[in-house]
Amino acid sequence: MNTSQETVSRGQFPIDNVTYDLITLIHEKSKGLEAFDKYLQDAQGNSELGQFLQQIRQQDTQTVQQLTQFLQRTQAGSRTGSSSS
Repeated sequence: MNTSQETVSRGQFPIDNVTYDLITLIHEKSKGLEAFDKYLQDAQGNSELGQFLQQIRQQDTQTVQQLTQFLQRTQAGSRTGSSSS
């Protein structure tokens, strides 16, 4: 079983599992945000639904921002921590 510290070779660019997971989460959540734009268009005649969908979209936007910040912090930490290897 892989641990978060193990490196998985993905093509010619080996990255650790945590980095891969964070990138995948950011990608998938971002695709979901694109879908919300369509859902919001479809809900234009229903203000209650539109407000609800907008609230969810805002939460997902914040989640993507938090995931991006976390990825940046983990990458900064791995660069400073890897110099001792």
